[in-house]
Formats: sequence, C-alpha cells, structure tokens
Amino acid sequence: MAHDVDSLLHGSPEESRAQEWRLQEDPEVGPGRPSDEPIPGTDLTEAELQERAELSRHLAAAHFPARRDELVAAAEGDNAPDDVLQALGELPADEEYETVQAVWKALGGNVEPSHTHRG
Repeated sequence: MAHDVDSLLHGSPEESRAQEWRLQEDPEVGPGRPSDEPIPGTDLTEAELQERAELSRHLAAAHFPARRDELVAAAEGDNAPDDVLQALGELPADEEYETVQAVWKALGGNVEPSHTHRG
C-alpha cells in the first residue's frame, strides 16, 4: 500500500493500477491466485469460497427448500458449467436441501463453524 500512495506523497503521479498487469502476468503469484491455505478462523480456502460462490450464483433462481432435480433445472437455466451440473446430478434424488450452504455441504464442501451466542 505504501507504494500505492508514494507517488501522491512525493510527486510523480502514477496511477496505482498502472502496474496491476504485472501481478496478472504470472498466475502463480499475486492476488489473482486463490490460496490453498485455510482462511483464519475457518476450514475454508479461498478456492473453496470461490467454488461455493460459483455454485450459489448458478442456484440463485432455485426456490428453497429444493430437491436435486429442481437444483439441476435452476443451474441449467443459468447455463451452469458441466462440472456444476454433474455434481448436482449426483446428489440423492430424495433429499431436500434448505439452502445453498446445505447443497455445498452435501457436495462435500467445508462450511464455516456455526457460532451461537449464549448469554
């Protein structure tokens, strides 16, 4: 961040985004690559969060609670990629899912621990 404001403090104005291309040049470095390390306080990685967000985006039209066929239909209606459709198609047909979080968990995804307030 110091580099981003350095030109503002010491002259030589340079757009801070002008060098972002360097971070995107190599997907193995920089903020564009999701980390495989768990996010502090959770068992989730950035990659898992992105995958869950992708699932959620494709299930936005689903009416919960929903069963497998309804979830697949909603994902198909949103032009979900084949891997999402395949994963949803492997869910048990007779199970009903209350939320996207429940679907994610049924697909084997990690979830954040629930925090209950006791007072």
